[in-house]
Amino acid sequence: MARGKRRRGVAKREYEELDVSRLRLSIPHTEQKRGGEFQVQQTMGSNAEEGKTWVCPVCVVVIEPGIVHTVAWDIHRGVQSRRHFHNHCWKLFDGILP
Repeated sequence: MARGKRRRGVAKREYEELDVSRLRLSIPHTEQKRGGEFQVQQTMGSNAEEGKTWVCPVCVVVIEPGIVHTVAWDIHRGVQSRRHFHNHCWKLFDGILP
């Protein structure tokens, strides 16, 4: 296309602003630890109800909403076995949920 000429009829594209916080979250996936299968996903807990916190089962330290952390549950026991871990603690986790 020659300089100074414009295409007619080309609509302007509107772009949605990138939500960088969503890049920190992962797609749910399955991991195996000590023979158990776990559904695993990272979250920020941003949809949690006001005042909600979680206690990491490995280090027993509170996880506040807004902190990126790992949520995992035993696939065979179901979502009711869901636990929230610090990302580092999930790596140390031996695969046995209380």
